[in-house]
Amino acid sequence: MVHEYLFLPAVLVFAIIQSLFGMGILVFGTPTLLLLGYDFSMVLGLLLPSSVLISFTQAYTGRSLGRGEREAINMFVCAVLVVICLSALLLSDIKINLDLLIGLVMVFSAAVRLSERFRRFISRTLVTNQHLFVLLMGAVHGLTNMGGALLALYASSTQYEKTAIRTIVSRYYLMFGVIQLGTLAILKPQSLSILGFMTAPVALLVYWVIGNLLFRRTSAPVYEILLTAFIAVYGIVVLTKGYI
Repeated sequence: MVHEYLFLPAVLVFAIIQSLFGMGILVFGTPTLLLLGYDFSMVLGLLLPSSVLISFTQAYTGRSLGRGEREAINMFVCAVLVVICLSALLLSDIKINLDLLIGLVMVFSAAVRLSERFRRFISRTLVTNQHLFVLLMGAVHGLTNMGGALLALYASSTQYEKTAIRTIVSRYYLMFGVIQLGTLAILKPQSLSILGFMTAPVALLVYWVIGNLLFRRTSAPVYEILLTAFIAVYGIVVLTKGYI
């Protein structure tokens, strides 16, 4: 059995990443804990409280960024798919190996960010087909807890300033987290962990003391490079973990 407290350093480290990009605890914490041997539903129970608390803080501090009707519709569509896919996964007796899907999503996201030409093409396509993209994003997040890889692409395609990008990401992550916590509470309450809830205030402290300071001091080019590198490395690790 995996050691009970191995998740704690992962949450605190990825709280710093979430401070920078609006995501991190789920999109990077999920493959980390899966690599350490945690069960998927246990991962949700341990990571969601910290992610929700930081996302709420970021969404609240970025509340001056307006949310139009299209964005409200996109969030609703995405939410529906998260509920459907997560419920199906929790209620199913089938054991699904999520490594391949998680790894491919992360590597694809990194590859898109490496090519400016491909990124512009994807951005134009994404903006034209936003509803379809958020459907895919919701399904991926419901099944893998890692819709953030696609969310980063979505936010950077619809916003151009790092604070606006982080605010959009935090709004979706807050929505993801509330939905997932509610779904777990109803369908699999044993997955909710007191350790996860006790860790959340500590993660928020790390956000305020370290992460937010780094965010203010990080230039746009460094911001992009760090995110792309981190996504790529984790995607490769997850894809190859069965051979290591």
